[in-house]
Amino acid sequence: DFANEKFGNNYAVIYKREGKDPTELKIDKPQITPIATNRDEVSAFVSEIQNSKVTPIEPLFLDFDKEMKILKAKSNTPVLYKQNVTNGIFSLIYVFDMGTNHDKALGTAFNYLTYLGTSKKSPAQIKTEFYNLACSFNVFPGTERVYVMLEGLAENMDKALGLFEELLADPQVNKEAFTNLSTDILKRRTDAKLNQGSNFNKLTQYAIWGPDSPDNNILSEAELKSMDPQELTTRIKNLNGFEHRIMYYGPYNEQKLLSTLNALHNVPAKLKPVPETDRFKQVETKENKVLLAEYDAKQIYLGMNSNDGRLFDPKIEATRELYNEYFGGSMNAIVFQEMREARGLAYSANAYLSSPSKLKYPYTMRTFIATQNDKMDDALQAFQLILKDMPLSENAFKLAKEGLITRLRTDRIIKENVLWSYIYAQDLGLKVDRRKEIFEKVPSMTLSDIKAFQEEWVKNRTYTYYILGKEADLDMKALEKYGPVQKISQEELFGY
Repeated sequence: DFANEKFGNNYAVIYKREGKDPTELKIDKPQITPIATNRDEVSAFVSEIQNSKVTPIEPLFLDFDKEMKILKAKSNTPVLYKQNVTNGIFSLIYVFDMGTNHDKALGTAFNYLTYLGTSKKSPAQIKTEFYNLACSFNVFPGTERVYVMLEGLAENMDKALGLFEELLADPQVNKEAFTNLSTDILKRRTDAKLNQGSNFNKLTQYAIWGPDSPDNNILSEAELKSMDPQELTTRIKNLNGFEHRIMYYGPYNEQKLLSTLNALHNVPAKLKPVPETDRFKQVETKENKVLLAEYDAKQIYLGMNSNDGRLFDPKIEATRELYNEYFGGSMNAIVFQEMREARGLAYSANAYLSSPSKLKYPYTMRTFIATQNDKMDDALQAFQLILKDMPLSENAFKLAKEGLITRLRTDRIIKENVLWSYIYAQDLGLKVDRRKEIFEKVPSMTLSDIKAFQEEWVKNRTYTYYILGKEADLDMKALEKYGPVQKISQEELFGY
């Protein structure tokens, strides 16, 4: 109404001009002189704040034996249980330790599920019933796990679970929905190739895994178009027949929950073991090399990845956490100070020694910087310098230690996150909350400890350098100093 009243019959025209601007002028790259950082100095105001007395917040760490229980439902199915004493909302999740690494069609199958009905109820009726019950379902198929989730009002859980199990057991093929889903998937794939972040994410996965990456283990366009959707509904029906765990956070007591699950969870008396797969291996970085992927932009994304094959070791975790906090964890960290503040090389920059998510995976040293195309060599040289000879600052170390300790003091893992923490701990062979040991060890650590850790775990590593940018704007001779250059096409990056 406002627009009609004020603008009347007037209109606006916007012309979007595409192509190269013939009047564009290049500005010579100025000489960059690093400034001397004053990270060891503070103002009187900051000093006053630092010296003020505050009562420390006491940390709260998890005791899994007290915070949760492990029950057994029918077919010997483990149930991770934590009661919700706050409100009347529940969350029920079936956790299957299999994913697209085991079957690349699983992701498509469970995207398809949301469009389906049963032999007795249409997709619209299914949606309406869930809406009326104030409940919803979702399925998250990952590379190594599938999470089948039902959540909503606990007073309607039994009805919602019955409806959900009915859908999982009796999904009916909807050919029109599959055609639309396939079209959407292919459109999203095309759009992803236009996005700088998506391209860099694929390049990162290529650097970590090589050409055979879990991220690209997807149905090809030909496979998608020729697939009989009945194959997808069969996968949905078969899922409950595999071994799995159940996570429950809600108001039901133990007895009521088990009674409900035993009555409604549709599983055979004997579950099939999850199939093993060990196809995908992270590439060990035995020599320096460069991966270059083309993307037309004024800013490059540049990463470094190093995998020397060392696996999870709980004894180094406290030192690793403090090293990451000191070296690359914040705006006060060495990486940000040296790469952005001192040298003006970065829009953003970080570096960290990444902990594996499972026992079979290695630690990896990773760096990232977004910078202008003509600053590529400067950025690489600067990163190499601080990775090899880490700047030492007692004041920065003190802030890093205080920051990590404060975060551990104030961090709270509550409600359903207790169950997630238990699963992640299990993945690393742990039975306790590892934050407790980190909190106990960090206060006595010194900058010398971090330096020793850096020399053992970071210094003199070999790297896979991976760069997303416009090749015509890059100094290729400078790039070749860091290792043989391998050009990666978009088709290789995305797998299509």
